[in-house]
Amino acid sequence: MSDLALFENMPAEYKDLLAQLEPDTNATGGKKQGGTNRLSIRGGVFRKVVNGQEIGELAERAINLVIVKTAPISRMYYAAQYTAGANSPPSCWSANSGEGRPHEDVPKDTLQGSTCFDCPQNIKGSGQGQSRACRYQQRVAVMLTDVEGNLKSSTVYQMSLPATSIFGDDKKKMGLQTYARLIDSQNAPLASIITELRFDTDSSTPKLCFKPVRVLEKSELELAIVAQKDESTLKLVTLTVKPKEETSVPQPSDAKVSSPAVKANELLADVDDDDEVEEPKVKVSRKKKNAPKPEVDLASLLEQFDD
Repeated sequence: MSDLALFENMPAEYKDLLAQLEPDTNATGGKKQGGTNRLSIRGGVFRKVVNGQEIGELAERAINLVIVKTAPISRMYYAAQYTAGANSPPSCWSANSGEGRPHEDVPKDTLQGSTCFDCPQNIKGSGQGQSRACRYQQRVAVMLTDVEGNLKSSTVYQMSLPATSIFGDDKKKMGLQTYARLIDSQNAPLASIITELRFDTDSSTPKLCFKPVRVLEKSELELAIVAQKDESTLKLVTLTVKPKEETSVPQPSDAKVSSPAVKANELLADVDDDDEVEEPKVKVSRKKKNAPKPEVDLASLLEQFDD
């Protein structure tokens, strides 16, 4: 049994009663435990992180989960080199890369450009090797299944996916974008599917591949619906950065990140990959008549991935 399995598998009615008990701050040294639940992929290992502290590793190379909610693809640039244990916010960032411009809260003294498309940090070679210094990432909120592959826990975890786990057209090793389009082509919500996340052992950096497993049962679907509508789930995928106050000499390594966003060094640890990926191209298409989506045929879709 994992460290948190005892609490994760409790019935909802019992959890409601449990919530009525007062926390014992004397036993915890005056600190109330809690905070953001995260699922990190640092070092090519699934790691459970609660309130910034790693509480356990998952030995498996693949896990099953439900993708409850996703954020727009964001971008982050760090002027300072990543240092383990450091607490530094990004120097420049965009909460939605599709908008093509930095966030309005980026300080003027660390702003890298007026748009993301012509930014010098968006040029191949501006980062390590042929990579771009400004990196893509995408936050997702997920719910883990139990050891038997069933969704019984209502706990939602935050994940930060690197670019290599988002983009790519390989149908055998699908990134999130290709996978989500496949599910959408069957007129099915992403949150209605048990998804397998597996590390790509051929990749030199942590890279996840997505694969459909099965459709949710009625009781599982009810859990996913509640989690998706919960305001705390939205906060998990919302990128919130508290930049350092502007100074005459920019020192981004001394700033802090606001809650509920995770510490910046944790974000960078998850998305710190040097593999170059093709930047998604913005396509401009003419308006077409709305064509009806095909009927849901998930059974035949899942058969294609059934070993």
